[in-house]
Amino acid sequence: MVLPMPSVPGGAPTSYTLSMRKPLTALIFVQVFVCFMKIMGLDFLGGLYAGIVVGLGYYALNNGMDVQILMYYGMMCLMNGVFDLVRLLDVIFKSPLPLFAGKLGVMYNLGSLAVVLAPVCGGCGAYMAYKIYQDQQNGGSSLYSAQGQPTSYTQGLPTHYGTTRTHKFAPFAGNGTRLGDA
Repeated sequence: MVLPMPSVPGGAPTSYTLSMRKPLTALIFVQVFVCFMKIMGLDFLGGLYAGIVVGLGYYALNNGMDVQILMYYGMMCLMNGVFDLVRLLDVIFKSPLPLFAGKLGVMYNLGSLAVVLAPVCGGCGAYMAYKIYQDQQNGGSSLYSAQGQPTSYTQGLPTHYGTTRTHKFAPFAGNGTRLGDA
C-alpha cells in the first residue's frame, strides 16, 4: 500500500458511526449526481473515479457501517476532492465562459453545479470518515444498554456485532501419521 493507514480498532460500530448513516446516504446520492454529470460532460475518467468512491460508500453502508471500509472511502474522497478542486480552480480562472449562465442552458448549468459540488462532496466525505475514525479510536459509546439489550442504533444490525464468535473447529486434533506409515 502506498499510503500507510493507521490501524482501525475492529468490533461493532459505535453509536456515532451508526448515527452517520443518513448523512452518508445523502452524501452518496449527491455523489451519484456528480458522477452522472461527469460522464455526461465526457469526463469519463473522472466519472470512473467518482463511481469507485460511490461504490465504496455504498458498500460501507450495506456492510453495517464497517469502519475500515469507511476509512478507504474517506481516503478516496480526499484524493478525488483534491483533484476536483484543481479542476474547479481551472474552470474558474481559465474558462472564457462564466461558471453559471442562464443563456447557456440547463445542461451547462448542471455541469457547472457538478464541478462545484464535486470538491465539496469530497471534503465532506473525508471529514465524515475522519470524525468516524476519531470516534472509533476514542472507544465511542456503548451499543448496549445496562441490561445488555441492543440500543435503538443496533436494532437492524446482525446479531454477531459486539459479541465474540466461538468456533467449534479445533486445529491439529487427533493422531498424526507420517508419510509412508499408512
